[in-house]
Amino acid sequence: MAQRNGGAPTRRRPSALSVSALLVGALATVTACGADTNSGAPAPPGSADAPSSAAASAPRHPTTPPGGGRDDKAAPASTDRAATKAPKAAEPSVATEAASAAPAARRICSKDQLKLSTGRADIGAGNVYLPLAFTNTGDASCTLTGFPGVSLLDGPGTAIGEPAKRRGPAGPTVVLKPGGSAYASLHTLNKGVSDKPCWRTASEIRAYPPDSYRSMKTSARSFQVCGGVFEVTAVEPGSRP
Repeated sequence: MAQRNGGAPTRRRPSALSVSALLVGALATVTACGADTNSGAPAPPGSADAPSSAAASAPRHPTTPPGGGRDDKAAPASTDRAATKAPKAAEPSVATEAASAAPAARRICSKDQLKLSTGRADIGAGNVYLPLAFTNTGDASCTLTGFPGVSLLDGPGTAIGEPAKRRGPAGPTVVLKPGGSAYASLHTLNKGVSDKPCWRTASEIRAYPPDSYRSMKTSARSFQVCGGVFEVTAVEPGSRP
């Protein structure tokens, strides 16, 4: 270093050109660093790019209002149309019609409201028919349907032969009003028509009304089974044929 006036050495001041060169270099370095930071580093939270990512990941909501795009003012109109439309009356079902058309449950005649009796025998053409009548002695109507159970008894009450077999169709239900009667016919062959021997003459007839398990008795009017034939028909209206 040069010395002034033979004394202590003095420092040389940098020239203006050197200072300018240093400033230009520093500015270039800062500019390059800024460019690298913007091109490679991810955007920090809250930067301008963050709202774009949030908008892309956010769930999409329908833009149309509830009701398929119709506004709130159109809703009352559809409600009024639904309210003014009269409901269709329910049509009766087949089961309902059948139930209404079905007859009321029948009341079966019991032994306690019946009286058993026999009528006059009808003899002709080798056959014998004896009517067996059931009369309603109660205060209410009742019904009889089908065949009674019938057997013959002698004086001591011993059964004679076999019970009567059913003859013919069952027939319809018979309604007995108070004091009304229904009858069944006992059938056998006249004596001498068949080679088969006749049974003992009966003293009583024991009969079970249709649909009943309680028996009743009445006079047999000397009824006698011959030819091995003893039959009973279903009940019919009346006290005799």
